[in-house]
Amino acid sequence: MELYTAENQMIMSDWKGTQLDNRPEITRASFLEKHFIIRRIGGRRYVFVGALINLKNSDFKLILSKDIESVYQERVNDYQFFVFVSLGISILLAIGMLIISRSLTRPIVALSEVSKEIANGHYNKRVSSSGKRDEVGILEENFNKMVNVIEENIMELRYHNEGKQRFIDSLNHEIKTPITSIIGYSDLLLRSKVDEEMQRQALQYINSEAKRLALLNSTLLKLTLIREEFVKEEPVSMVECVQNTVNALSYKLKEQNIDLSTQVEDVMIFGDKEQFEVLLINLVDNARKASHEGGKINIIGEKSKEDNGYRLRIKDRGIGIAKEELDKILEPFYMVDKARTRKENGVGLGLAICNEICRNHKIALLIESELEEGTEVILKFGQRSIVHEK
Repeated sequence: MELYTAENQMIMSDWKGTQLDNRPEITRASFLEKHFIIRRIGGRRYVFVGALINLKNSDFKLILSKDIESVYQERVNDYQFFVFVSLGISILLAIGMLIISRSLTRPIVALSEVSKEIANGHYNKRVSSSGKRDEVGILEENFNKMVNVIEENIMELRYHNEGKQRFIDSLNHEIKTPITSIIGYSDLLLRSKVDEEMQRQALQYINSEAKRLALLNSTLLKLTLIREEFVKEEPVSMVECVQNTVNALSYKLKEQNIDLSTQVEDVMIFGDKEQFEVLLINLVDNARKASHEGGKINIIGEKSKEDNGYRLRIKDRGIGIAKEELDKILEPFYMVDKARTRKENGVGLGLAICNEICRNHKIALLIESELEEGTEVILKFGQRSIVHEK
């Protein structure tokens, strides 16, 4: 503490530091405000505060000083503390953000990896679902749905491509076999001296194989026309179609002594009557060919309570079809029993034609069969196919 007169004359001082020359805290001391100044003396900081006071009607200047180095040191320590705390928090935040970003991007990375494998042809790969209902979970679910659709489409394309290849191979075989026979027997007649009996047999073979080629050509033409033909939309009586089918096949059924029973609820169906009759004749004739001598065929037609549509069932108790062949029998030229088909002068296009007719009329064609138990063909007509009475 220091005390000075109003004229800046020292009265007393307990300052033990070095002599100070410039003392603005003394010269500027006043009643209105306290004047202070901070000085660095001997490597330490001091604050000096000066004020003008009145004691017993006399003015004096009081100067107080204090060592404040500890305040500065504490401030430095605080700065260091906050710097270390900020660094620590920044490191923790960085680690937390890294963990969060990895947890958020892990499903995306998994999607990327699976998409690369799918691009390489592994269409059975799927993303492991996290089970969450957030955006990423929905993305995983939709991605798997998309891959399922892609895989189904690819499998369908492969199936159609294989079917086309089988069609080409079968067509080649069907054409090559009779042509080979015709060429062989014609060469025999041209290059060899044969007796009258051999000549007659050769001409019979040439004639039968030529007829077979003509049948193949006409059947293929019929299949092509059915695919491209405009479907008539006219009311057709189901009972009439079934009766015309029975009349058309009655001779062949009598030859095999096959009992054909019909129990058909009459409805009017929108469609092409000629194509309907071709469809029924092919299906019933196939049932006849598969039946044993003295067998039985049932034709049952009734309205369906499930979808207010109509069901026509053609069931035989013949040789049946193996399970592994059911998905191929609708393909052109595919024959379950080639020997029996050849004997019946068939070319394996009957069910392919039936399938095209059903596709044109939006009829669901189902075939159920077991070996030696028989086959049941089900035609499902939708509600829109039926003519409803007003």
